[in-house]
Amino acid sequence: MDELYAQCVPYNKILRGRIGGNPPLAIEQMIPERYKFYATLIHPEKNETMISILIHGDFDTLIDHNIYPSVAIHILAHPYSEEGETGDFCLCQLGRQSISEYASNQVGNFLFVKVGGSPRLIQPKKFYYEQLEKDGFVFFIQIEEEGYMDFSEYVFAYGSLYLYKHKTTGQIVPGFWQFS
Repeated sequence: MDELYAQCVPYNKILRGRIGGNPPLAIEQMIPERYKFYATLIHPEKNETMISILIHGDFDTLIDHNIYPSVAIHILAHPYSEEGETGDFCLCQLGRQSISEYASNQVGNFLFVKVGGSPRLIQPKKFYYEQLEKDGFVFFIQIEEEGYMDFSEYVFAYGSLYLYKHKTTGQIVPGFWQFS
């Protein structure tokens, strides 16, 4: 897959991808206890499928479980769905921003979402991705908090989330997250 990029942009209801706000209606009943909605992205290989990311609401738990296979993050693939009304699962400190359509060229000064290629690691240590590769996963998507628009809160401590995809099954898992 060629590298693709997306930017964090002001909220626009027409754009399907977004960070923050309430979870999509389609997943409201699937959110585990103590988890919060982080973002929903268009699946780069399946235009009618969304990838929603849920993170544990307790930062200490998130830190203690930040590397595959024990990541306190859930990934749900689902058809596109409007934003729900329930604020119980909202990470309110994020506000609500849209995620632009994917482009083949990096636009702007900051990386926000990167699909394919090699990840831009904050801490280039093998132990982060070694088990993922042994289990047949390859890097798929990176969300880097440096690319947020004017957020005052950073759920990954001004870090980056790395999603991996299984080479055979296509299953998407949270690989790890890092901060500096």
